[in-house]
Amino acid sequence: MTTIIITDGSTRLAKYHGSARFSLQQLVDPASTLKLPPSQAATTTSQAYSSLVNASIAKSTWGKYQSAMKAFSCFEAAHCTSFNWPLTKETCRAFATWCHSARHLQPSSIKGYLAGLKFVHLLKGMNGDHLTGDPIIHLILKGSFNASLQNPLTSSTRRVVTFPLLLTIGHRIAASAWDPLAKQVVFTACTTGFFASTRMGEILACEEDNFDITSNLTWADIHLTEGDSILIRLKQPKSGEKEGEFVDLFRFPGYHCCPVKAFKLLASLQAKAGVYGQNLPVFRFASGKNLTTSHLNRVLADLLDDICCPGVSTISCHSFRAGIPSTISTFPDLATSDLIKGWGRWKSDCYQSYTRLKLPQRANIFAQIAQALHTVSTNST
Repeated sequence: MTTIIITDGSTRLAKYHGSARFSLQQLVDPASTLKLPPSQAATTTSQAYSSLVNASIAKSTWGKYQSAMKAFSCFEAAHCTSFNWPLTKETCRAFATWCHSARHLQPSSIKGYLAGLKFVHLLKGMNGDHLTGDPIIHLILKGSFNASLQNPLTSSTRRVVTFPLLLTIGHRIAASAWDPLAKQVVFTACTTGFFASTRMGEILACEEDNFDITSNLTWADIHLTEGDSILIRLKQPKSGEKEGEFVDLFRFPGYHCCPVKAFKLLASLQAKAGVYGQNLPVFRFASGKNLTTSHLNRVLADLLDDICCPGVSTISCHSFRAGIPSTISTFPDLATSDLIKGWGRWKSDCYQSYTRLKLPQRANIFAQIAQALHTVSTNST
């Protein structure tokens, strides 16, 4: 049974909710950071401090920093030693090099791990500026980037969901033995991710069994506008915009993947199953469970097991976001248009220009994108 978490407008988004989940969060030390004399008030203040630090970053970020610490533990084990804290510049340089040479990580991942170690220094009350301010580490990261360009084996294995691949996904969902509502939940999520160039984490619930109506996408955030288009309010965009962000979906007939039609059919099937409601998640199954990114990743792996191979050629939720930009990049006139780029919020300033446009102008932008998709589909047959 799905639990509905109802919070007031002043409450932080769901991604910041909850008690400490990672061992890294136990490093928060009010005693050394606040240095208050023992008292009941000091205990209350210390507890509030720990809670605030815990809520300072999203759970996913805590998870990334936890991954950095796990990687550093593997680094210590590989070198049969245990390093003292604060870590020296030399140790951090060795760790960054090991991440590239032994773990074959991308420069962005190495940089993220270093940021995680710097944050651990902060939690321990130590100075960690040398992890990001060391010029030698900058050289290591730059060298890792250059090496990754020369060595295709170190490049990302994530594939883009192209328009033909989206059609393939749709055909395989239709041919599956799933119940009609399950098919429509997954297919609508896929078409939304592709046509709106959204991040799946912006439209799917965080957990299968519960959700927060102040942050997760519900039917109240889906608005049918004039011209039979749909306006979606993303309450929890990655940008962190306080008022959220808005994206448009327009009709795309002729290929059995129209996102507007998909939403309408999904609402109808959910109503028949008794799981539809304005304050309920959009991507919800007959069981009352929600579609999550991890669930959708597993579904994609099963549907495309003959196309993608883990570690070699991977299709995941994030693959949908690059679908339209990868298409328009092959059309010079479209690729140079800031408004086209603004469609997927790839640059905040472009998106701000896009949102100031009226609906007919936004529809015209999608008409150009649709023409590119038609061309791609024709050339692939």
